[in-house]
Amino acid sequence: MAGNGILVTGGTGLVGAYTTARLLNASVRTVAYDLRPDRRLLQAVGVDLNELSLVEGDVLDFSRLQFVVREYQIGRIIHLAAALGEQAQRQPYAGAELNIMGTVNVLEAARLEGISRVVYGSSGAVYLGSLDERTKNIDESIPLNPTSLYAATKASAELLGRSYARSFGFEFISVRYVGGLYGPSPVAKKSTREQAIQDMVRAAIRGRSTTVQWPEGTMELLYGKDAAKGTVSACLTERLKDDVFHIGSGELLDGDDFVRALEHQFPKVRITLKQVTRPLPHPEIGLLNDNSRSCQQLGYQPDYPLGKALEDYAATLRIMEPSRR
Repeated sequence: MAGNGILVTGGTGLVGAYTTARLLNASVRTVAYDLRPDRRLLQAVGVDLNELSLVEGDVLDFSRLQFVVREYQIGRIIHLAAALGEQAQRQPYAGAELNIMGTVNVLEAARLEGISRVVYGSSGAVYLGSLDERTKNIDESIPLNPTSLYAATKASAELLGRSYARSFGFEFISVRYVGGLYGPSPVAKKSTREQAIQDMVRAAIRGRSTTVQWPEGTMELLYGKDAAKGTVSACLTERLKDDVFHIGSGELLDGDDFVRALEHQFPKVRITLKQVTRPLPHPEIGLLNDNSRSCQQLGYQPDYPLGKALEDYAATLRIMEPSRR
């Protein structure tokens, strides 16, 4: 029988840890479910681990997942466990299995255990093939058209979730994180851009100059705390009119923007970019995503423009990596 707890799969990753922290701050009984639980980011953002149920488990292990949903009396699920973009491209079978079958397992557990709402962490990559020079607005009405294997797995999961929800009477809400995510992630496997940002911030707080590889081009980039803000709002807000929401930063950024912001905060540090080809396709059309639906229905506005995000990133990384100072 469903209860009032919220299960966060991938609950100790970048968005997962910030999501878990926000739920606990809202006095929500929260269970963080992760294949390899990493406490570093949770502790760095002030989570009291005595207040959190931290459970080791794999979303590909259906019996384990269903047991946890039942045992902890879960009422809603936030599904964030996933193979990330470049990881899925390098290991297509494993990436498709985790992103698609892991989602199917979450949906099946929701069906069997009477879950009322599943919130799915999706990606703006699902519609990139629909963008061209004729595009005037990027909102939730833009057709799904993935251009990479990773994007195809995320689009497939969205479609599966909607079908399950229609067929079995629960809500499935997709929150699409627009552009690239960044933040002090404890996860070892990062995208090229995410790794570059962490290398820059790490060098800055250690007072060292550095050279990093940066995928060429400009895109919207989203700080992990803002992604979590939109995710939690999609989970807790009642009577939503729609079931797909874009969560963006409202900033188009390139590597030079990060260099300027960090060198402003750390004047003695010099950062050099080595431009490399983008590992995944991403058209440049110079348009920001439209967050108006998220603003109107979720009350979402990004809190972390680049300068503030990097200041928070540096402060958090100092806590997570004290021995590297």
